[in-house]
Amino acid sequence: MSNRKIKRIKNHQLFDSIDALLIKKPQNILYILGFGIESDTTILIPNTERLKNSSKILAFINALEYDEVKAQIEQNKMLRNEIKIVKIARAEEKVVEKTIKQLKLNTLGFEDEFISVKSFEQLQESFKDIEFVGASEILIDARLMKTENEIQKMKKAAELGILGFNTIYERIEDGMTEKELAAMAEFAMRKEGADGIAFKTIVASGNRSAFPHGKTSEKRVKKGDIIIVDIGAIYHGYCSDMTRTFIFNGKNTPNFSKKAELVNLVNEAQKEGLNEVAVGREASELDSIVREFFKNKNKEWGDRFIHSLGHGVGIDVHEKPYISRISEDVLKEGMCLTIEPGLYIPGLGGARTEDLLVVKKKGYENLTPIEKFYY
Repeated sequence: MSNRKIKRIKNHQLFDSIDALLIKKPQNILYILGFGIESDTTILIPNTERLKNSSKILAFINALEYDEVKAQIEQNKMLRNEIKIVKIARAEEKVVEKTIKQLKLNTLGFEDEFISVKSFEQLQESFKDIEFVGASEILIDARLMKTENEIQKMKKAAELGILGFNTIYERIEDGMTEKELAAMAEFAMRKEGADGIAFKTIVASGNRSAFPHGKTSEKRVKKGDIIIVDIGAIYHGYCSDMTRTFIFNGKNTPNFSKKAELVNLVNEAQKEGLNEVAVGREASELDSIVREFFKNKNKEWGDRFIHSLGHGVGIDVHEKPYISRISEDVLKEGMCLTIEPGLYIPGLGGARTEDLLVVKKKGYENLTPIEKFYY
């Protein structure tokens, strides 16, 4: 947790119109506290300009985790000053409900993009005199630009992802299964400190590389296979995401020249996208530039770029900004995002190249600056 994060939430124009903000989404809990909590947790952020009787952020913690959370909060001066933790014991019921009623709220912001219809109906039943305001965008917007502490965690997650990829690339042998390769990479990342994987590791080989999100299978790799590795780690709650494509012992194998042309073209397209990353650039324009590059370079393959150019990364591996044809996002300093063009040719294979970037005042910093394979 940092003053910067809380200020972003409280300075949001939508926050001005509510008495308090109710938060239950685990990713948003992690964003606010700086650490995750396994059990169901609720945070209430009061608008102190509208509620003179409440100044502290309330964190309602399950008794099973109360002592651990309390210890973590007490170690952090800002958390101690800003947060009051409320234990929810098994014998106690409706602690959150009772506390909210005591505050006598008129309006309550809630996470409309997360909460279920059933949960929302229960809220309305419990608080019949309160007006509910959909307020997910407060947290979505707050999380858009990363703090330096968040970026450092993502850098470490990216280093772990690189380690995972290198494990595959250095240890791959003819006859290994895709699952075996993914398992080796995931073990290596865990061993060096990853909390887990950011998503299911993709190892797609041969004809299966033509499936953009092909599930890692029991297929055995063989010489001449195009191999896509899409991999990411989680470190202290933050994700990384990168993709590299290579041809496994490809020389003197069928269609090598065509496969090489495909991999090289995708690498060049990604370079075009990277060159255009800048503060103020419209995300939709970036996507269009790369799409046009493909069409101009290879009319036959041009329409096989069948996904968006990229996406934001943070606590979630897919979050704003979205780099697509229909996106309305504009790049700002501190955003973390991927640039990942790909082409997928049935019968030949696919290729995708992806890097994780931090948008800087001038240009960007690449968090995944490892080799791209040209043939």
